[in-house]
Amino acid sequence: MKKRLSNLATLIIPLLLLSSLSIRAAKVNQAVDIQVNGETRSYWLYVPNNVKAKPPMVMALHGASGSMTNNSPRFNEIADKEGFIIVYPQGKEIYFPVFGGKVTGWDASGEDNEDVTFLRAVIEDVATRYAIDRRRLYCCGFSNGGMMTYAMTNTCSEIFAACAAISGFPLNEFHFRHTGVRPVPFLHIHGKQDDFVRYALMPTIVDEMVMRLGANPIPKKTTVSGRYDKSIYAAADGGFPYNYYEIDGMGHNDYTANTEDNSSSQTMWNFFKKYTLASKCDTTLRWRPRLEAEGFEPKQHGWTVNTGKTLLMFGREQNTQTNQNVYHSLQFDNGTYKLCFDSEGEEGKTISVRLQKLTGKKNTLVNKNLPVGEPATLFFTVADGWGEYKLTFTRAATTDAITITNLGIYTATEEEVTGIRDLKNGQWTIDNGQWTIDNSQLSTVNCPLSTIYDLQGRRVSSPRHGIYIKNGKKAFVK
Repeated sequence: MKKRLSNLATLIIPLLLLSSLSIRAAKVNQAVDIQVNGETRSYWLYVPNNVKAKPPMVMALHGASGSMTNNSPRFNEIADKEGFIIVYPQGKEIYFPVFGGKVTGWDASGEDNEDVTFLRAVIEDVATRYAIDRRRLYCCGFSNGGMMTYAMTNTCSEIFAACAAISGFPLNEFHFRHTGVRPVPFLHIHGKQDDFVRYALMPTIVDEMVMRLGANPIPKKTTVSGRYDKSIYAAADGGFPYNYYEIDGMGHNDYTANTEDNSSSQTMWNFFKKYTLASKCDTTLRWRPRLEAEGFEPKQHGWTVNTGKTLLMFGREQNTQTNQNVYHSLQFDNGTYKLCFDSEGEEGKTISVRLQKLTGKKNTLVNKNLPVGEPATLFFTVADGWGEYKLTFTRAATTDAITITNLGIYTATEEEVTGIRDLKNGQWTIDNGQWTIDNSQLSTVNCPLSTIYDLQGRRVSSPRHGIYIKNGKKAFVK
């Protein structure tokens, strides 16, 4: 009897193993060619056997000189467990000065270029094969692929619900651009021994992302000795978090087991699946430094503070030879924006605000003197493409004690933009952020509260006597 049971077990155990393997085996694991603007490009498609009916999809980008066949960063086993699709696009040969020649990789400039068109096409091609969940598309990358992932938060922020990078951030020929149409939750993993994509430059990248996402600049930090430091820059109102892992003993690698999940790829996935494109955020948010956060020291994060009459300053022309093109930067692309802040100080004091373009054709978009103590909303328009800017707050005397809080820059809403367009198309014009008045066109009217702007283009809830804007025309309130 025992012999029969033994023989039966000999038959059953291999069958169980085969059954287990069939459940975990890939349904599709192959290269796919597609035509993009008349060029044949490729990606590796991995679809697990247990793929969900409407699966999420992760796009993983290899590093410079890598290949789609590297399957890097590594997600296949996680896809097997979770039932999502993973694609590994193939970069094409481009020139990298650091290598002195061409290798496969990504044009991570942050501009809407051929590689961005290709990656969008990969998504569309997969969508013709499987009913992917468009709300749960995620992007990640290693090294130059991580640089490209940061670039995708600029060019494809409306596509990816969350992103992650390992050992990669924009540098050298790829200066970080962060002017996407919406904030994107982001996770970054970097080795403390990485001297190629230098770990020492990461603090500036962290600062830039925290301000772009409007996150709390004071992180909740966890340290596991010999493994990692984890800093969570928590989401604040209207924004998303930035999660940053610093890995002990890790160099320039696409994987580490030194996270709480014992797998960098698993940590990325656990972060991704918290978010969809329906996750709430303020899509108008462009930049929110949260200077008022308790314990935050702006001087340590790229700001000039209380230097002579300069109360605050952020952004300046850069020397990039020593910092590999990684520096603090205030950036905007075409659009109409509003600069908002509160100020506190002695009654009767004033503050001057200037926003100046540093790149290309230099000009001044905002130049305004305001009384301290009143909430400010200043509109400005960028019409000459992407550029970098300097924001300066000055005071009348070095002894004036003034505090700036709730500082942020947002895309003007359609309602606000309509009001501004009406002004520009009527008797009102914008000159360096200030309203110019044609006094011959004044009229006396009753002003409905919902349609009133002051002379700085701000919505007004309780107009007092003076000149206002009603439906794009000048209005005088007695």
